[in-house]
Amino acid sequence: MKIPEHPIFLESVNYIRSNLGFTGLDQVQQSILERIIHSSGDFSLQSCLRFSHSACEDAINALQNGAKILTDTYMAEAAISPMAKRTLNSDIQCILGMAPITLESTLTTKSAIGMRNIWLDFEQKENLLNAPLVVIGSSPTALISLLDLVESGHTRPSLIVGMPVGFIGVSESKSRLLNSDCPYIVLEGSKGGASLAAATTNALLRAAEN
Repeated sequence: MKIPEHPIFLESVNYIRSNLGFTGLDQVQQSILERIIHSSGDFSLQSCLRFSHSACEDAINALQNGAKILTDTYMAEAAISPMAKRTLNSDIQCILGMAPITLESTLTTKSAIGMRNIWLDFEQKENLLNAPLVVIGSSPTALISLLDLVESGHTRPSLIVGMPVGFIGVSESKSRLLNSDCPYIVLEGSKGGASLAAATTNALLRAAEN
């Protein structure tokens, strides 16, 4: 049975919608925009949000066919899990579970290694015709690690939610994603975070349920 949204959330969405006016977005894109504004309180995110062609439709199809969701932080995993359980019961996994306990070099990060390890592990053990959705809300190095793999011939994800937050390497990683062959939903610039990446994924889960 579909669980309805909380009345306070719906009231907030109506307020957001009335202040946004016409956006030119389709229904799913609009729901993503509304959820990230609701999560941030920041109407300026509208100007930063970018979608690749058919990104939402392809992601919804992948979710409906059992695609897993990979996150770069346990915070994003925790924020998506309740919606996943209420909708499609999608499997969610954080890449940090495949990261080393300690680093042998300062030239990389645990997130970058975790992303590489988990992607190669999926390719060996699972059928990646329905590849996972990858949700990045914190680590630009995890995003770069994944793009390196794809560009070297490894499996493309069904979608990359590219919303790492911060300043060092963040805009550069997003620009690389925007210029890649990967399907994406991106917040350009320095804005992002686990809550916004999770809100985007939750909107897709709701749409996939419908």
